[in-house]
Parts: sequence; C-alpha cells; structure tokens
Amino acid sequence: MRALFPHKLFSQELFCRRCQKVRGHEIYARENFSTYGGMDSHIPLLCSCEKCQTLFVAFSHEFTFCRSDKVNRDYAKIFGHNRIYPGNWLYFKGTPKPGIVKSVFQGPDKEIINISFDGGPAKKLECEKVVVETEDAPDGYRLLPSQSSVTLMGDHVYHAIRDQFGICVGFVNDGEKDKLVALLDDKTLVFISMPEQSQNLPNDKLQTVARNKLSQVFPEDSKKINLQVGQGIVFLNGLVKNLSTKRAMKACVDGLPRVRGCVDFTRIQPDSFVTDGQMERSIYAILEAPGCKMFDYSVKVAFGKAEISASCYESDFSKEFETRVGEIPGILDMNCNITVLPDDSAENLQQCKEMETDLALHSMLQGARIRISYARKKYILDGVVQTLIQKQVAFLSVIKNAKTTSVENRLRLQ
Repeated sequence: MRALFPHKLFSQELFCRRCQKVRGHEIYARENFSTYGGMDSHIPLLCSCEKCQTLFVAFSHEFTFCRSDKVNRDYAKIFGHNRIYPGNWLYFKGTPKPGIVKSVFQGPDKEIINISFDGGPAKKLECEKVVVETEDAPDGYRLLPSQSSVTLMGDHVYHAIRDQFGICVGFVNDGEKDKLVALLDDKTLVFISMPEQSQNLPNDKLQTVARNKLSQVFPEDSKKINLQVGQGIVFLNGLVKNLSTKRAMKACVDGLPRVRGCVDFTRIQPDSFVTDGQMERSIYAILEAPGCKMFDYSVKVAFGKAEISASCYESDFSKEFETRVGEIPGILDMNCNITVLPDDSAENLQQCKEMETDLALHSMLQGARIRISYARKKYILDGVVQTLIQKQVAFLSVIKNAKTTSVENRLRLQ
C-alpha cells in the first residue's frame, strides 16, 4: 500500500490504534498535492505512524485543510477565549447551545452583545469586558460531544461536559462503534461515539450497496472490477476501458450515502496501437469541432497523459469536453486547465465573426478551419491550415482588418 502513495505532503499528530497513543504521522498522497490554500474533497491520503509504521487511509475532507467551501464551517467561538464579531456563533460556558452574534458594543468596563438563539429575536447580554490578546483557535471550536459528527482531524475542540479544550486526533472503531478521538489539554484521551447516522455501514452491507450501484450504472464495465470495502471505504481494482469511465466510477462511489470515500486502483486498458501524436490530434479535433466554443487552446500529450489549456466564456462552458477527451483510446490521465471568462467580458464578437467569414471565402484558404477570438487585448487565430502559405495568408488578412490591434497566430499545420 505504501508504494502506491509515493508523495509525502506533511506530518500531523494523530491517534495510532496500535500504539494506543497520539503519535506523529506522515501523510502521503498518490499525487504531489499542496495543502497551501486547501485541497479538494475525496482525495485519498495514507497516514503512517512514525513509531510503528501502522497505516490507515483517510480522505482530504476529513482534515481541517480541506477547502472551506467543501466542509461544514460551523465553528463556535467561546466567550473569553476568542475575539467576537457579528455573524459568529458564540458559546457561553454552561449554556445549552451557542447563538449567532448580531452586534457587539464595547463599553468602558462592559461588553454588550446582541445575540440570537434558535433563530429567535436578538437578546441583549451585558458581560464583563474580557480582553483576548491571543487566540489558540481564531476560527473557533467544535463543541463536543454535540458536534462530533462534523469535527475534522486537526480541529480545535471544546468538551462542554468536561470544560476542557483540546484537539481532534482521529477516528477509530472499537469493534462495535465508530468513535472520534480527542486529546484534551490535560493530556486525557477522550473517545466519543459518533451519532448513528455518522456510523460507517457494516462491511457486508457496504459491499452490497456499492456493487449493486456499479452494476446498475456500469453494467458491462463493473464485471471487470474487484471491489473491496473496509471502515466505510470502497477500494476499486481492475481494468476499465477509458479515463472517463474510470473517473465516473469513482464519482459514482463517492456519491453514495454514508461512504467515506473511494480509493481507485483501477487501470485503463492499454492500447499499444495509439500514439501520443494520434491522441493529440483527436483532442484538437474535439476542440475544433463546430459546436465547441473554446479558444486560445493548446494540447500536449506525453506517455498517454494529456495537458490541455483553453479559454471559453461562461455560457459556453461544459464538462462534456473533459468527458469526450477521457473517452479517447489511449488517454491514461488528463490535466485540463480551462479559463472561464464572464460573458460580459466578451469584446469584438461581431468583428471576429466577420473576419472568420472573410477567411472562409478567401480563395487561397480553401480547406482551412480557422476560428478567431478576442482576448487579452489581442486577436487570436486558432485552427488548422494545410500549408505554411495558408497560415501566412490568414495572418496577413487578419492584420489588415485588426489595424493597430496585435494578433497572435496559433494556427497549426494539418
């Protein structure tokens, strides 16, 4: 398993089920991701204890570095331990639940807080003024045990019953229940049973659910897939016909309820008869088809991996492009960087169409397929021509119409 996750991302203190202690763990990924700025969800990560090398799989959305728009962000600030601003969830020790701060006023020796509980009208609370110079958790805390189902590894936590702060260091199964593990400031390890709806499905039930779903959505392809499960995780092995099927299978499993994530070890059936050059031409054919509205594009394929960059306007963007590229025989991986521009940023559309029409009627450009767009304050020629003379003729023709505006000639020889 370790050899399949070659890239070390970082280290983190986590609970080791073998050592029964909190130890440093090295976190590995199958690709060289950066956690700076956050990661997408559902990326499998391998956690290895630095002491005993025990391994377990977790997912990016179970850690605090997952992008904020992908995970629940309901952190509560604790009065006396956090700076407070309108819109914060605020918890007072000893109270049943937090409320939402509507406004805060600083008096000479009092702090006046207008706060709403359970969506009701705002209540005015006068509190002793507390100056918070440093914050251990500027974003706030997860309140335990009530927020155990949304707590992430690395989250700062406050255990309301024990009146103790701490940090979440992992999740374990004791043979009966899945439990959250928190290391409190007094060095106590607390194991909190997850709510029933957050418990992982039993392995046999998860196996049946995942297998039935794949058989329903991929009736032929799923026959070649070996499916294994454990602790809410689905592992896929076997051969698939193309990259689109590979990605669609993983997305299908990730979308099942109460599945922690999918680790995809499937391989694309190799096609020794397709060269990188042929795959590159197939991608260009998709980009240059009449229905495709992308421009300023470039394609490079090396050892079956496609690197694609392109631009399009918001109303023309479609995920179908990536799906079609993924169906090309021989494509093993794809990095597709599409710059989506707002529709209201489009300029000179009518002039671009008129110049395209002029080129299509030009006697020396018969057989050429040329698309003209305007971006980055210049005209861009995309498409394919049959000869260098045609490439030069098209460029000179656009230069004549563009006048003082610069022109970038990206035409390719067929």
